[in-house]
Amino acid sequence: MIEYRSFVPMNPDREEINELEHSPFNLHANEGNIHRYAAGLIPSHWHRELEIFLLLEGRVRIGIGKETFEILPGEGCFINTGILHSFTCLVPSPCLYHSFVFDAGIVSGLPGSVFDTRYIRPLLENGSAYLKFDRLPENQPFFLDFDEAFSSCEQETPGYEFQVRAALSRILLFAGQKTQMLPSHRSSTLQEERIKQLLPWIDAHLEQNLSIKKLASVINVCPRVCQRLFRQYLHCTPMEYLLEKRLLLAAEKLLSTNLPVTDIALSCGFTSPSYFTKQFRKLIGSTPSVYRKEKKNS
Repeated sequence: MIEYRSFVPMNPDREEINELEHSPFNLHANEGNIHRYAAGLIPSHWHRELEIFLLLEGRVRIGIGKETFEILPGEGCFINTGILHSFTCLVPSPCLYHSFVFDAGIVSGLPGSVFDTRYIRPLLENGSAYLKFDRLPENQPFFLDFDEAFSSCEQETPGYEFQVRAALSRILLFAGQKTQMLPSHRSSTLQEERIKQLLPWIDAHLEQNLSIKKLASVINVCPRVCQRLFRQYLHCTPMEYLLEKRLLLAAEKLLSTNLPVTDIALSCGFTSPSYFTKQFRKLIGSTPSVYRKEKKNS
């Protein structure tokens, strides 16, 4: 089954909630437009599953830990397990994509099997954090196998799981071969763990008056280091991140509650309704009231 989403369900640690975690076929096949997410942004999150992403239309910036890169239509990427990542639209036109988020066990089988120990475990533990696949002839196998797997998920003919598993196996084998030529993808660094610790704390305290000094104290660093960590891993300042998170939370509340706009603004840490409306229009593209009306009528 193909899924069409407009938000990423996350737990307080910003780990994506996987509703298929205990399913015998733990795979999400996704199709969508990143502009359907608030502000044209799939926010920073991570998951234990692997992800394979293919952009069909538009232009997107992908944040991977400390790094960012852009992909164009017809390009794709592989994202390893446990990696903090985000997707941001760079054009106002639709940013259409297909993706798979799946448990590596679909390919590796039982722990200790030859597939697990020789191919999948080395990729998970020592492979690159991500791989970008452009349309060079050498990457053609990636795209052929991706299309085969996605088509199989669309049709769901009897035994389609075998076809999907075979195509994903070839993709991971191909990714493993490419990653051997690149620097190792680390265990999580202390800095990355600090960011993962801080983000859920911020989510739980958005209504408070937060300063850079306060954020730095939560993870036992000085404000300068806190600034640097945000620049490295989230590609913005702490205050820019706070503003965006408050606005995205407000966007969720506008759709999930009937609270007045002013009450939502206050509950998300804004003391001035007019400032809230100005910043909401800047990020989302419309006023809170118009956004609520349009989304509920769509």
